Amino acid sequence: MKKIIFAILICLTSISLYAAEPVKVTSTAEPVATETASVLQAPQGKNIFEGSVSKISFDIKSAYQDDGAGQLYTNELSIKAMQTLFENFTADVFIRFKKPMSNENTPVITELLTAKFQYVNNFIQIVAGRAELTKTISTLNYFGPYSTAGQRYLDLVGFTIPFFLKAGVPELQEIDLPPLAFSMYYFPTMLNLTNTTYNGYQEYYLAQIRANAMLWDNPFQFMLNLGKGTTEYFMYSILSGKVVVDTSASIDLFKHYKINASYGILNTDKTNQTSVMAAGLELHDFNSWLFVINDLIFEVQMPLGSSSGEFKPESLPWFIVLRNKMGKFRYGLAATTAANDYTFKNIVSYVPGFAGPFGSGNVYAPEGLSFTQKPGLGTSWYGYIAYEF
Repeated sequence: MKKIIFAILICLTSISLYAAEPVKVTSTAEPVATETASVLQAPQGKNIFEGSVSKISFDIKSAYQDDGAGQLYTNELSIKAMQTLFENFTADVFIRFKKPMSNENTPVITELLTAKFQYVNNFIQIVAGRAELTKTISTLNYFGPYSTAGQRYLDLVGFTIPFFLKAGVPELQEIDLPPLAFSMYYFPTMLNLTNTTYNGYQEYYLAQIRANAMLWDNPFQFMLNLGKGTTEYFMYSILSGKVVVDTSASIDLFKHYKINASYGILNTDKTNQTSVMAAGLELHDFNSWLFVINDLIFEVQMPLGSSSGEFKPESLPWFIVLRNKMGKFRYGLAATTAANDYTFKNIVSYVPGFAGPFGSGNVYAPEGLSFTQKPGLGTSWYGYIAYEF
């Protein structure tokens, strides 16, 4: 029964993605001006937004970043606000002001990381606006999600339908199947502001099937993403007009160790050149062994298949995070050798005059951090100390 349900959902998803034929770009895109939700399934019979909720928090941070773009010291102010507009309808925003350290009051960089409306009940979730997608479409924290070319903060419209299924003979025994959810997202554009046009050629569609289960008494999660753009901009990235496949899984062992893995194909017509795998380990409550560290995250990425003259991804770049929180204070250190091979940061377009970069590289949330690669896979660093009030 379970296999039949999965097969039907995958077939419906594939049909919806193939419905739009890709448009091949023959001219240069003209510049114009121009994460995600929390858990996507409410407990059965209960609304996750019962009552009125209103919350605002401020976070100040001093940070240091050393990567291919050089060294940068910054002071930051972040504002997060959430409001339940009525019982099932919420709005939230995450805005950040960043200033390089100097004796001047300017310039200040303003970043709108999230700004979304969300409607949730037991049967459907609808989200619209700018959202953060880290754990919504991937189990990894840095590499991937391959179906969005590493982007985690995106403007979108989407919905999620949860399925609570049972199998077996009701009179004798009922067997709970893993909670399932089907999601569909629409992105008006996946490119940065310089290369964005609103003519329908940059639209991107993403469908997802998510399953949660208990495996040997350990929480297990599986995600399957199918993406498709309407235009052929690149040969070796998600905007090729071909179907994109991205799967990821996670298992939480003994409530302290989490193993994550992901596999993606950015262009199913060029599987040998665009397939990639990544895996990671998360250690939580690490301060029971070492007081100054609470969380440790390590991830590594490995290309699968042969590279071409236009696309030569680096092998085995890694990413690591050490962080801790003591009361309202938090601090952390991150490092990586990632070359942003499977993102929009280093991809090359065959369209004349369509010059990159077309977006950020791998993004580490919740810090909203993207590194510029150092020459020769040198190590990039990021450290911070922050206080929330």
